[in-house]
Amino acid sequence: MARYVGLGEEEPSEDSERRVAIALRRLPDDWIVLHHVSWQSRRGGRQGDGEADFVVLHPKRGLLVLEVKGGGIEIHEGRWSSINRRGERNDIKNPYEQATDSKHALLGWLKERGLAGRVRIGHAVAFPHMAALPNVGPAGPPAISFAKPDLDAIAATIDRCFEHWSLEAKLAVHDVTKLVGLLAPTVSVTPNLAGKLAEAEKELLLFTADQVEAFAGLRASRGGLILGGAGTGKTILAVARAQQLAKDGFRTLLVCYNELLGADLARRTASPPALTAGTFHSICLAEAAKARLPVPAQRNAGWWEQKAPELLIEACATTDTSFDAVVVDEAQDFSPLWLDALRCLIGTDKDAPFFEFADPRQDIWARAWSTDSRHAFVYELTRNMRNTRPIAERVAATIATICKDRGVIGPQPIWRVTNGAPRESDVIASVERLLDEGLTPVSIVVLCEDAALANRLRERSIGAYSFGRWGSRGVPVESISRFKGLDAAAVVLALAENKGPAHQAQAYVGISRARSLLAVVGSQATRNAVNWP
Repeated sequence: MARYVGLGEEEPSEDSERRVAIALRRLPDDWIVLHHVSWQSRRGGRQGDGEADFVVLHPKRGLLVLEVKGGGIEIHEGRWSSINRRGERNDIKNPYEQATDSKHALLGWLKERGLAGRVRIGHAVAFPHMAALPNVGPAGPPAISFAKPDLDAIAATIDRCFEHWSLEAKLAVHDVTKLVGLLAPTVSVTPNLAGKLAEAEKELLLFTADQVEAFAGLRASRGGLILGGAGTGKTILAVARAQQLAKDGFRTLLVCYNELLGADLARRTASPPALTAGTFHSICLAEAAKARLPVPAQRNAGWWEQKAPELLIEACATTDTSFDAVVVDEAQDFSPLWLDALRCLIGTDKDAPFFEFADPRQDIWARAWSTDSRHAFVYELTRNMRNTRPIAERVAATIATICKDRGVIGPQPIWRVTNGAPRESDVIASVERLLDEGLTPVSIVVLCEDAALANRLRERSIGAYSFGRWGSRGVPVESISRFKGLDAAAVVLALAENKGPAHQAQAYVGISRARSLLAVVGSQATRNAVNWP
């Protein structure tokens, strides 16, 4: 049986072509039959398309282009018409002229590829629905014309065509492989990274059963601690709980430490009048100003750590600011003193809702945040809801835990190995690759463990785009610590050299910021340190 290659479809959908295909499959093993072949070649000094219903190939005997015409035919003064089963007539092009044009186009195409001198080409026309053929003119001699009975004796019919054209070929095995590969290429079309990212982003929008269960538990409680790893949906639940408390009539404060996250929370919760969102230190400064307490113009790290919360506690004693409920997002960034200061805002009501959402593994500030017994309950979120599976696996590997994710398929993360600490050129090259793959600057964020590298990158540009801060035009560049609590569709992450547990926490936070696409820049030693395979 001949080797049969069905391009576009394994079995022809047209009855006429299907009948011819069935017959051609019965040729001996050394024949090759290709169905529905098309190409483009230069013909007469212009570009022209070529196609054939079938190409029949033998490594020693040559190549035949076969055109198929179904139904009946009628020829009047050299003009061709086809007749379908309902007796309807339609003008058609002379099929022998079509076959001839296709043959010459294919010959030119093969010349361009260095194969024309090794194989001669003929053509033929098959009429599989006709029991006999009328005289079709000098362009269609019986030797190259197939009627229905000719299909029953397909080997003899093919021999007749090849002898008519005196065809021959000198094709070695590698020549046949090359020819078939050119006419029927095996192609794996892979979507670019932008396409893959878009598909993954759609899948990540769903709110899952774990989060619904957690939210139901929060609704029934007056306060508690919700623990969860990076990407488990803590911020989503924190916002949802704060909004629900506000709708239930509680004057609610939603607070975090990170400045960028605070701005994002304020944007998300701008509508409910009973809901205030912002950073802990913005609340401290606002209440100090309201109580007319002095605030130094120059404020060092010690002031922010110790004096700011003390000012908030002092202000609470002199102003009428109070809330009925407090929701703390990224509570592992807080010190016990900060949390106590926030409790001053809800007074002495022991039943006032006070919720903390935290991930102990993201405790990059080491402020000894509280997990004391005052929590009414502790609930743990265990499934990664933010990241695609390939990224979720890398997040879990960074802290040597088992990956529990939603199974959303996405592009494989990329690691660009550097010689030592990443440089600006390394990061720019990674961003260029993503832009070349169809991503836009609005979907990319560059995160740097080294804040100095982030500052240097903001002085650079990439093509028509500049680097800037989060929220500005161009490609945003931020430090990992400033971006904690936020995420982006695509992240280019520059990791510094391994410096122990603190570095591990930074890598864990940075890797988990990417929802669908992650490109990491760092040394081989850093790669090994975060358990990247």
